[in-house]
Amino acid sequence: MVKQKIQRQNVGNAGEYYIASRLSALNFTATITLGRAERYDILAVGPTNRMVKISVKATQSENAKYFPLSEKDEGGASDDFYYAFVKLNAFKEKPDFWIIPSKVVCPTIKEAEERWMRTPGRSGKKHNTSSMRILPIETTEAQSKLFPKDWNEKVKLYSENFGQLL
Repeated sequence: MVKQKIQRQNVGNAGEYYIASRLSALNFTATITLGRAERYDILAVGPTNRMVKISVKATQSENAKYFPLSEKDEGGASDDFYYAFVKLNAFKEKPDFWIIPSKVVCPTIKEAEERWMRTPGRSGKKHNTSSMRILPIETTEAQSKLFPKDWNEKVKLYSENFGQLL
């Protein structure tokens, strides 16, 4: 059997369904928006009747160290909005995931982009602007200058932790 690369949309769907299933197991009522809500992939009501909105970013890679975001993700932080980052691990083992509040994600990527733009590029030239942003799950040495010094430790707090949603 020839192994086909999974379509990008299906990787995203797999991430959404995985997070929705985990929420359901925690007694949330979770609804996948199926593209009907611009920023949110899942709307969920928790056991305490608290509603949360979740944007899911998924990768099938087992070696991923960051997740791509966009310039629009710099804004729109709110108390009821979260990002779920899902590493599907090539479907060889249980996925890894991180649930991070938008109030952490949005300013973090905005500040990292601002630092990037202030940092000289090759030959001292200014970096070009881009709509692409990244959120590392584990910073590389080069990224460590762009993200908070305690970023790697902070991310561990959000690993497989739905606690802040409850």
